[in-house]
Parts: sequence; C-alpha cells; structure tokens
Amino acid sequence: MAFKIELFVEDLHQSVRFYKEIVACSLVKQSESSALFKNEDTFLLLTADSILDEDHYFRKRNLANKGVGVELILSVEDVNYHYKQITNVTPEVIESPIKHQSWGATDFRVIDPDGYYIRITSKG
Repeated sequence: MAFKIELFVEDLHQSVRFYKEIVACSLVKQSESSALFKNEDTFLLLTADSILDEDHYFRKRNLANKGVGVELILSVEDVNYHYKQITNVTPEVIESPIKHQSWGATDFRVIDPDGYYIRITSKG
C-alpha cells in the first residue's frame, strides 16, 4: 500500500523549492497547478489552492488555518545531515532544535511556507 498526501499551497513555486531544496524530497513531475514528490512508498502532491472552487470544503473551512492539528513525519537516513543543511540554508523554518527523544528517535521540526508542521526524524 502506498500512502499519498495532498497539501494545498498558496505559492506552488515557493513550496516546490521548500520540499525539493530544503527538505530534499524527490520531485517526480510538475505542472502549473501541482507538483508530485515521491520518496519510497510515499507520495506528496502539492496543489495550488487557487484551483479550489468557492464551495470546496477547504474554502468553507478557511484556508488560513492549513494543517492545524496535523504533524507530517518524514523519516530520513541521516537526520543530522538534514538538520545541518536546513540550518545552513533557511534556519528560520526550524521550529524546534534537533533532539534525541526518549523513544529512541532523533528529530526536529520545521514549518513549511504554508504553515504545515513537519517532523524530520531518524529511521527506525
């Protein structure tokens, strides 16, 4: 089973840059209104929120509060490498510093351009 996530974003180009260059996800394809990333069995689709009709569920629920109550988790081979890369390029997106957790993982959290909350964590 493959897990697919779709995030609606305000500025597609800014979000593509974030996920491709900062978080280091693999861009598979891109159009004017969407971009598809794939890492192992997970797919991330970014879609411009401008394509949503006024009567769409998300429009009715206020797009300004994107991702409230949701934490996206990205497991990586070398969490220290990712932390250093992000710290060097865009330290302002880091929400919490790298930390070894009591459950054995090492992780940190970042905020994407639309306010989505992402935990970057060690595999295992």
